Amino acid sequence: MRHGGDMSRSGSSLRTSPQWLNEVYAPVRGTPGCYWVEPQWQRFLWVTANELPLVDELVPFLLARSGQALDEFCRWVAPGRPLDWVLTMLECLPMSMPTQEELLWRFGPVEDPVIEARRQRILDFLLETSPQKKQQLRQEGQLTATRAFLRRVLAGRQLTPSKDDDARIDACTDLATLERWLDRASDATSVSDVLR
Repeated sequence: MRHGGDMSRSGSSLRTSPQWLNEVYAPVRGTPGCYWVEPQWQRFLWVTANELPLVDELVPFLLARSGQALDEFCRWVAPGRPLDWVLTMLECLPMSMPTQEELLWRFGPVEDPVIEARRQRILDFLLETSPQKKQQLRQEGQLTATRAFLRRVLAGRQLTPSKDDDARIDACTDLATLERWLDRASDATSVSDVLR
């Protein structure tokens, strides 16, 4: 049994099969995703993973899907498998970043330290391979920390922000502005002086 990538049936030949296969042989479709190839010396079955239906019995073949078909498979298979199996799939299979993130965030914290360590390793890997996401998370962390520090300074100086002031602090996504407010909070006499 042979295993192929992206192929689809169009008339009597496979539209996206390897060119050599169509040139040398005339593959004949048996069932969805399965083609009989009959060279003179040996008949074999060519399996096209991207064409196979999403059913449990075919999971070993479906793992070889590619492109969007692989993302579709991963989203389909994850809910019915144990977390450990899904983590192994995330480690081994190439898939789009949105699909990886979707699958990782689908699972809440677990009590098994081995599984949690594996999940953290995968998250670390994803962050290392996505510098933009890593930078975004770093910036969000700085904004959150600066907002919290600003509120501590205001509370220490017995300056209580109104609901509108709190909403304004939460809505601010410019670190330089938050740092300017923090500097003012050290000697301001009112919250409005801080946020002016």
